[in-house]
Amino acid sequence: MLRILIQKYPAPRPVLKSLIIAVSTGVFIALFLLYFEPFNFHLNTDGNKVFHMSFFGCITTFVLLFFLYVFPLLLTNLFSDKSWKVGHQMVFHVLLLLVIAIFISIYSNYMNSIPFGWDSYWLIVSRTFVVGILPIVFITFFDYYLKVKSNLNLAKNILKNKKEFLKDSKESTHQISTDLKNETFSFSEHDFNYAIADGNYTDISSLDENTLKKVTYRVTLSSFETQLKEASSIVRCHRSYMVNLKKVKNISGNAQGLKLELINQSEIIPVSRKYIPIVKQFFQKNS
Repeated sequence: MLRILIQKYPAPRPVLKSLIIAVSTGVFIALFLLYFEPFNFHLNTDGNKVFHMSFFGCITTFVLLFFLYVFPLLLTNLFSDKSWKVGHQMVFHVLLLLVIAIFISIYSNYMNSIPFGWDSYWLIVSRTFVVGILPIVFITFFDYYLKVKSNLNLAKNILKNKKEFLKDSKESTHQISTDLKNETFSFSEHDFNYAIADGNYTDISSLDENTLKKVTYRVTLSSFETQLKEASSIVRCHRSYMVNLKKVKNISGNAQGLKLELINQSEIIPVSRKYIPIVKQFFQKNS
């Protein structure tokens, strides 16, 4: 059971889905508190009950916005698929739950005119934690299982269509302009292995007279991709990677997506969920 905590898991991303989750969860919390009042949760106020319960939903929404959207947007190195694991995901959501509980306890005690005291705050925080911890554990484990199963099956299906690619004498040579004045570099599509983004730079791995080499150029991966519009086998597979799909020798999967093993390469190339259809279509088209 504990081994699952060190398995790879997709890191939170600042995407539209995060905004939708934040708003929908806030609405759910407001309705849940309004109709079920768990642990006799209530406010001693003459005000509108719907308004105050809705405010708890707003607290939840704003905290989720910061955790699921703002923090991943600002702390990109921390929220990276390279290091994110199931254990990180669980700790992340536990911290999120505790922050929500603290803000809810502050507002609840204020509306009930309860003077500051650690006991009163701990009561609401502990109850919120008890309500949320089991769903967090279950949902994280279940989601991990579904993602791994889905990606392993997908990798297996893609491999069925994979074939060996022979060198095509007509494969083109690409010339790329860098961000440095008048600097360009060129490479044969057949010799290209993969490219990795490094800020405003891109590391290019390729063959040079049957010798593997990696060279860094001052060009963003997006600019590099734009200049490769006519490349048939070199595709974007991750926000930080491009790969020559004709160099793929094996495909596997985990919770984060697909993993590509290349011929004569130790680097494992990730394929994020966004780019899986592109990889799948390539092998179907060339099967």
